[in-house]
Amino acid sequence: MAEVRRAHASDDIARINEILDEDGCIVISGLLDRSQVTNLQEEMYSNFNAIPVCQGNFFGFATKRMSGVITKSRVSREMAINPVILRAMDHLLLKSCREYQLNLTQAIQICPGEPAQIIHTDELLFPFDHPGTQAMINCMWAVDDFTVENGATLVVPGSHKWPKDRQPEPHEIAQGTMPAGSVLIYFGGLLHAGGANKTTKIPRTGLVISYNLGWLRQTENHYLAIPLNQVRSYPKRLQRLLGYFVHEPNLGCVEGQDPIRLVEGESIVNGRFEEFMPPEIKPVLEEHRRNSDAGKVFNDRNAYEQKRA
Repeated sequence: MAEVRRAHASDDIARINEILDEDGCIVISGLLDRSQVTNLQEEMYSNFNAIPVCQGNFFGFATKRMSGVITKSRVSREMAINPVILRAMDHLLLKSCREYQLNLTQAIQICPGEPAQIIHTDELLFPFDHPGTQAMINCMWAVDDFTVENGATLVVPGSHKWPKDRQPEPHEIAQGTMPAGSVLIYFGGLLHAGGANKTTKIPRTGLVISYNLGWLRQTENHYLAIPLNQVRSYPKRLQRLLGYFVHEPNLGCVEGQDPIRLVEGESIVNGRFEEFMPPEIKPVLEEHRRNSDAGKVFNDRNAYEQKRA
């Protein structure tokens, strides 16, 4: 039977990243302290009380889902910028982008009687070929203890390297059991599924915080889901993860400027356009302008105006 390899938050990040590269998944414990777990449970349970069960063959008929968790949970905002998680995301996602972002924040409560979800990947969200790299990474946080009986997430270690049409044998499927406060990180290209809740009374509550490449569309529209005044109260790192940044070169501008200035309360109407270029491109552009006829005219005009002044 396949198993998910495990680590502790205090372990060497190089070892954690090595396991992720090899298996496409890992369970990490020790990321949240007891008070954070307690507060997170209170936040999740109180919100789930008012949410109906889903109605769909993929989402389930005895499962509840809640989006926009960043607006509903203070602890989730701490989790989204956890240093261990971000160091893993740096290693995995910055191979293919200049800056990554939050793709989704969704709490999932699998209630008693829900069967296992169909085994799948999240690659359909981003239908382009990207062999050897990942477009997104999921972090499934255990709000409750994840057990075999209550529906701990199913994963297929190593399947991110498989041909797309290969299906797993039963012995290749592992279950991400873990205590509350732990996280199961798994690649968007890894085969996975929600487990079956075989209990009669115990829901299984998890919180997915996923990250994707900064030049892709996010699954969750954070710009509309989170009021700007609330975003202004968040740490700068979280603001940028929500999408308030320009991905070089020049992707995501507002009036030709960095949208983080809007978050900071600045006026950008009729402002001067800025260039957001990768560092390695800037010398090429500078050299081109220096050597071009247009650049010479520009420089001559500047010298003339300065002389007149």
